[in-house]
Amino acid sequence: MDKAAKTLKKLCEMDFDAIEAYEEAMKRLEDKSISDKLAEYRSDHMAHTDTLNTLLSSRGEEVVDGPDSKRVLTEGKVVIADLLGDKAILKAMVANEKITVKAYKEAADNDALNAEEKSKVAEHYEDEKRHHDWIKSTSENM
Repeated sequence: MDKAAKTLKKLCEMDFDAIEAYEEAMKRLEDKSISDKLAEYRSDHMAHTDTLNTLLSSRGEEVVDGPDSKRVLTEGKVVIADLLGDKAILKAMVANEKITVKAYKEAADNDALNAEEKSKVAEHYEDEKRHHDWIKSTSENM
């Protein structure tokens, strides 16, 4: 597996991890409007996995069907946050999104990716920044 394929695989695993974290957070949030917004963001992550898997397939690589082993850590942050309410859950989600923003930024700067891959990764990077900013702002205003 070449550097570009490894990057795409890592991003896809991370998006699957994020989907699980969003699902855990949505189960625990008391504020339905926040849960609804997180459902939108979870859908973005689902679309990211589809796109990334298409890119992996076009490279002749196996598709990714779930998160990597770090998933337990991400879910754990959300589960622990459940003890402290909506604000703590959102703070855990901000920490998760910070990681995805950083990973997408690094991937967007990866010269191993072809033009189509860079374009898709850049679109996903914009989604991740939007998710992070909204969740952070919402948690700070609670």
